[in-house]
Amino acid sequence: MIAKYYICLLTAVMRTAKIFLFCTLSLLMVPLQAQKKLFKGKPIEFGGTIGVSNYMGDLAKAVAVQEFNPMGGLICRFNLSDWVTLRGNALFGQISGDDKNFADNDAFRKQRNLNFKSNIVEFGGTVEWNFKGFGETQNANPRSPFLFGGIAVFKFNPKTQFKYMPTDPNGVALHGTELQKYDNQWIELQPLGTEGQETTKYNDRRRYALTQISIPIGMGYKQQFNGVWAWGVELGVRKTFTDYLDDVSLDYVDNQIVGGNSGSLAAALKDRGPELGYQNFDNGMGRGNSANKDWYMFLNFTITRKIVGGKTICFQF
Repeated sequence: MIAKYYICLLTAVMRTAKIFLFCTLSLLMVPLQAQKKLFKGKPIEFGGTIGVSNYMGDLAKAVAVQEFNPMGGLICRFNLSDWVTLRGNALFGQISGDDKNFADNDAFRKQRNLNFKSNIVEFGGTVEWNFKGFGETQNANPRSPFLFGGIAVFKFNPKTQFKYMPTDPNGVALHGTELQKYDNQWIELQPLGTEGQETTKYNDRRRYALTQISIPIGMGYKQQFNGVWAWGVELGVRKTFTDYLDDVSLDYVDNQIVGGNSGSLAAALKDRGPELGYQNFDNGMGRGNSANKDWYMFLNFTITRKIVGGKTICFQF
């Protein structure tokens, strides 16, 4: 009986020693484990973005500083791994362009005298590649530069402001009195068919769709500043498959053809050189360059918060 008692006692002591050793090693390993794996699950982040937007196209041969406009939106990230992040965007911005920005050393742009603005509403999905890794297994507050690419659907609607002028600077009659009611109004250009779209002579030219596909590509930097919040900055350009963000692409069409189809307002807005005292461009002369499609871009700051996942799984010291 005594031997059996000591055997049981020794067994209990050994079990206790194993438990004590396990706990001691576990406590010693906590800081290391906290460094190696801070979170469990694959965090989903939700947040907002704010910045500026711009465009390049027929009315902007380079990025015009004068044409930066505000943008903003919502973003959602799913950290698939430390290296790959899936992201969804809902963005709103405005783009604009004006020949006057490049007219000083360009006689054609000075005479063409076109301008526009358009709101951009974009819904898209992108994949971010994190160069240095980012997320649940990073040390302390993860940070990383990244590249991104994806696909988006966007809506646009180019407009221009009409200025009623009974005569041009040379005193020649310009706008009929029927156009006075449009003075200082922003006019939608797509319905006017300013390049002869859907006229009898140019019935092969269809009005461009106002909802299109774009390819977002760009780069950025992001950093987590505590266990929940992260900030970032990025530059993204959008390759589009339309040359009509600015309503300029092909060539000039005679006033009688455009005006006969869409009215005198369309004829007045398709060629605005006469507002500066120039003659109308001849039928068939180049108005834009259809070989180069238009681009739009965002430069923006982001801030996001984890809303799912990303819970601490071990103590941090």
